Amino acid sequence: MGEISFNYLVILICLIVNYTWLKDFARFDDSWFFRFRCRMEEQVAGFSSNSGNARWISLILIYAIPLLVLVGLLVLIDNRLFGLPTMLLHIVVLLIALDRTQPGKLVSDFLETWHTGDLDSCSAYMQQALGMPDSVDVKDECSLKNYFSNKFISRYLEKSFVMFFWYLLTGPLGVLFNYVSYQLRDSHGEIQAELSVNLISWVINVLEWVPIRLLGLTFSLAVNFVSCFDRLQASFWRFGLDSDSGEILLGFATGALTGSDQHFEEEDNTATLREQVTVEIEALQGLLERSQMIWLIILALITIFSLQN
Repeated sequence: MGEISFNYLVILICLIVNYTWLKDFARFDDSWFFRFRCRMEEQVAGFSSNSGNARWISLILIYAIPLLVLVGLLVLIDNRLFGLPTMLLHIVVLLIALDRTQPGKLVSDFLETWHTGDLDSCSAYMQQALGMPDSVDVKDECSLKNYFSNKFISRYLEKSFVMFFWYLLTGPLGVLFNYVSYQLRDSHGEIQAELSVNLISWVINVLEWVPIRLLGLTFSLAVNFVSCFDRLQASFWRFGLDSDSGEILLGFATGALTGSDQHFEEEDNTATLREQVTVEIEALQGLLERSQMIWLIILALITIFSLQN
C-alpha cells in the first residue's frame, strides 16, 4: 500500500470513528498535558537556578519527550503484522488531536440555546463548550453570534483541517507537534513569560499559514469564487502575532457565502433576527462540510491515480 493511500485510509477511518462510535464522547482528557507540563517545569526549575534558561529547557523537553516516545513506538512496530499496528498508532494519534465534539453538535447546541433568547445562557454555553473567557463582553445578539462564528470556524481549522494537512505532509509526528503547540498555547499561566508565549503563537501562525489559505481557496471553489478569492488575495501575505485565524477565515467564509460583509441591523422582530442568525450559522456549517468533502474527493482521486501508476 502506497503512502498516499495509507494516509487517506487512516483519515477516512478517523472520520468514521469520530462521527459514529465516538460521537459526542469525550474520549481523551487533555488535562494530562497540563500535568505533564507542570511536572516538566517543576523538574527543570529544580535543576536550574536561572529561570530564563529553565523556561527554555522545559519548553524543549515538552516538545521533545512526546515526539521521541512516538518515534520509538513507530520504530518498534514498523513492518509488523502487515502494518496494522502502525496504522492503529496513526489513528490513535489523530483521534487524540481531533475535536472532541462534532461541529454539527456544537451548532445544534448553540442554536438550541440561542432560540431561548437568553444571552446569559448562550454565554454560559460558550464558556463551557468553547472556553469563552469571562473578560469577553457580549453586549447583544450580534456580538454573541460573531464570537461563536469566529470560534467555531477557528476550532474547525485547529482541530481538523490543520491536523489533516500536516498529517498528509509529515505523518503522526506532525500531528503531535501541532497538538503540543496548541496545548502549550491554551495551558499557559498568567505568569508565563511573554517571550515564550509569543514564540508559541509565532509557531502556530507558521503552522496555520498554508492551511488557512488552502481552506479559503476551498471556500471559493465551494460557493462564490470571485468574492472569496478577492479577499484571499487581499490578505494572502498577512502574517503576525496579532493576526486572528478565526477572523481571517470568517472573512473568507462571508465572502464565499454572501459576496459582501454582513452586519446586523436594528430589527423590531426579534424572532426574525434569531432566524437570520440560524440561517447564517447553518450556512457556515454547510460550507465547512462541503469543503471537507472537496478535499476528501481530491485525496481520493490522487489515491486512485497513484495506485494506477
